[in-house]
Order: sequence, then C-alpha cells, then structure tokens
Amino acid sequence: MESKEVFVKAHTRIIKQKVYRFVCKNCNQVVERTCYPSQPLYCLECRPQKATASKSNHKAIAKSKKKFTAQQPVAEEFIVFHPVSQ
Repeated sequence: MESKEVFVKAHTRIIKQKVYRFVCKNCNQVVERTCYPSQPLYCLECRPQKATASKSNHKAIAKSKKKFTAQQPVAEEFIVFHPVSQ
C-alpha cells in the first residue's frame, strides 16, 4: 500500500492507503477501491471530475497588494490639505 507524509503543525503524520469495499452512490454496484483515509462515495467510472482552478495573474495580484513606503511618491488624490489656524 502506498503512503504519504503530511506536515501537521509541529510534526509529520504518515497517511496510509486502504482498500474500501462499498456501494457506489450513482450506479449502486459493489465496488472495491484503494484510496486515502475517507471512504469514497463513487466508483472510478461515476466519480465527478475535480473542478480545475483557473490560473490567475499572480503579478497583478502582487502589484495590488503592494504597500506604500516612505520613498514612494503618494498620488495627489490622497494628499489632504488642512488650513493652518493662527
């Protein structure tokens, strides 16, 4: 059986595969399937496809999260002038 190490907080945990025998939720057939800890609901033929995450533009996200520093000029719309009282 295949196993994998997972880092959990301050230690590593080894997760082992197990053979599960179950009734498929979609086709109602008795199926045997090898997988990690939780018991599957579907056989390999009926299993729904995983949603693929669309790749976002990482550079645009990084630029939007950029913080202002003292050396960077501040845009005029952010400068507020207060009248000085004498």
